[in-house]
Amino acid sequence: MKVKIDCDSPLLQKSLEYFLKNYLDENGIIISDNPQKGDIIIGKDITKPFTKNTLLLQLEKILKPRKNFEEELDKLLEKFKNDLKNLIKDYYGKR
Repeated sequence: MKVKIDCDSPLLQKSLEYFLKNYLDENGIIISDNPQKGDIIIGKDITKPFTKNTLLLQLEKILKPRKNFEEELDKLLEKFKNDLKNLIKDYYGKR
């Protein structure tokens, strides 16, 4: 899990950075208290108040479907790549 924190509230910003310090990444999913800035919204997707454990559990629950989607997409892209390679080999092998 990779997340980026972008909150309007400095206290919430620092709390999330502290709780999620092992998961911070500039290219991660954005967690914010502002619906216009974030992918995951504190107060809507993540209930307040929260502890570190409840925050991690809620994030895991939210991000699990996304992970499954990405895994399925990776499988389809790998299959497409292999099919394309085989098609090219067959085409140029017959010439």
